[in-house]
Amino acid sequence: MVSHRSERDLLGDVRVPADALYGSFTVRAKENFGISGLKIYEGFISTLAEVKKAAAQTNGDLGFLGGESLVAIRSATDEVISGDHFAEFPLDVFQAGAGTAWNMNMNEVIANRANQMLGSPLGTYRPVHPNDHVNLSQSSNDVIPNAMRVTTIKLTKGLIESIIELEGSLLSKAEEFRAVRKSGRTHNRDAVPISLGQEFRAYASAISSSRERITQAVDSLRRLFLGGTAVGTGLNTHPEYPGIVLDHLKTITGLDLVLAENFVEKTMFMTDFLYYLDALAALSVDLVKICGDLILLSSGPRTGLGEITLPEVEPGSSIMPGKVNPSILESVSMVCLQVRGARATVEDAAKLGALNLNVFTPVIAFNTFTSARWLTNAIHILTERCVSGIEVNLVATNYYFDYSNAIATLLNPVIGYEAAGELAKEALEKGAKIRDLIIEKGILTQGEIDELIEHSGEPNLHISRRITEERRRKG
Repeated sequence: MVSHRSERDLLGDVRVPADALYGSFTVRAKENFGISGLKIYEGFISTLAEVKKAAAQTNGDLGFLGGESLVAIRSATDEVISGDHFAEFPLDVFQAGAGTAWNMNMNEVIANRANQMLGSPLGTYRPVHPNDHVNLSQSSNDVIPNAMRVTTIKLTKGLIESIIELEGSLLSKAEEFRAVRKSGRTHNRDAVPISLGQEFRAYASAISSSRERITQAVDSLRRLFLGGTAVGTGLNTHPEYPGIVLDHLKTITGLDLVLAENFVEKTMFMTDFLYYLDALAALSVDLVKICGDLILLSSGPRTGLGEITLPEVEPGSSIMPGKVNPSILESVSMVCLQVRGARATVEDAAKLGALNLNVFTPVIAFNTFTSARWLTNAIHILTERCVSGIEVNLVATNYYFDYSNAIATLLNPVIGYEAAGELAKEALEKGAKIRDLIIEKGILTQGEIDELIEHSGEPNLHISRRITEERRRKG
């Protein structure tokens, strides 16, 4: 049977597990908000402890905190930063607004652990008090959103690395498939020639553009407003506190952080997080498109396009023997759809901020962190277990290329659009290769059509004009 200690707050007595580092505020929040069973990302807990450490050091520098209490608080924050006490943070992500419960959970854990180090019993909050000392010069309204910003910056480092990894794999495939000519497709119909390498290079370029957007978006999160306290005005802080605490946090985290120009604005608006989620959502859109393309191009094996083959990672059916599905691509697409939904949630949360505070930081934090983490993992899996193992099926690409009527487009500058259309119609009716009809009818020689096809994936009007002029001169 679990033993308890008794703590008292404004609302009365609270029974707290005897050996818990958290206290009465955390117990009430845990009892009130047992909703999803989901806890916040542990990296956020570590970052929040880093913010508390920076605050303690700043209060020490300014003469508001010192002696053994300061030493104990710093030691306690170091333990949380290293992950020693994650079990002491049991709160559901869906909780009261502004993340006050997270902030007080941290304050209680640090205070109790510091007092424990100093020989005082848990729950006495002497000599270190969670509000008077651990939370000195702070409010949930500045420490929580700023810890969110720093956590997101940290997560983005891994996300960018995974994106670069995917870019490299796509570019490698683009070079490998550079000479593989294939039929393009628009409106899901035959279109002018393109190379498989050009398609993969386009995928890499799209991913690179998304990476640039994310890099720009995360830069907006580097602007911190620690010291703004409740509404951004800095009530109950020293005028020098914001600059000093920022310097300490930069040293602790090793990150490039700057002071926001307007603390009141940053307290009221969560638009920077929406900007960041916009960038993740745009990446997700591109990934879904790429995954969809790869699924189509690999469809089959007997009745689909089958122009590429994907690595086989698992059996695909409980009833159809031998069936293998594009499982990685399906999984990544589902992650991307989830991120798109997270972006919508963050938009709604951002616009619901009322007057001087946006209280929806917990749901913004949850959706931001999970989106960045899940995309990081999904992109890594996409690269390692799918893209890097893609192979071309030359039998399929050559067949569709040879029989595509879109090759008739090469004849537009030579015989005109209408005549080229009639030739395409004839080839379709006869089931013939349009190349063979071109040669058979004497429209172009084998060498001439081969030259046009050779340059069909690039600007080639000058070649068509030259061939036309040469044929005209010959009579």
